[in-house]
Amino acid sequence: MVNRVNANRIIPIEIADPFARKLVGRYLENRESDIEKLREALRHHDFDTIRVTGHNLFGSGSAYGLDEVSRIGARLEQAAIERGSKEICRLVAELADYLRNVDVH
Repeated sequence: MVNRVNANRIIPIEIADPFARKLVGRYLENRESDIEKLREALRHHDFDTIRVTGHNLFGSGSAYGLDEVSRIGARLEQAAIERGSKEICRLVAELADYLRNVDVH
């Protein structure tokens, strides 16, 4: 399984089981709402929402075999604790790029 962010390249994630593939696909689709939530929270300097969202991403990504989502989530959580707006902005863009380029099949 390859799931590391590659700038503007498709990131293939191969899952043999059709049910598991559907679950992972749905999980990834649901992360789009996290992107919007994170962007809105950043606009309002709502670091608590960013921290909690990052924590949830950290906890859930690896359960779906998406270690990159967990890695970004952990870094978002830490950046929110440190109130690092620039780092949060960069990480949200990184997460959005990953979601845009990941291909589950």
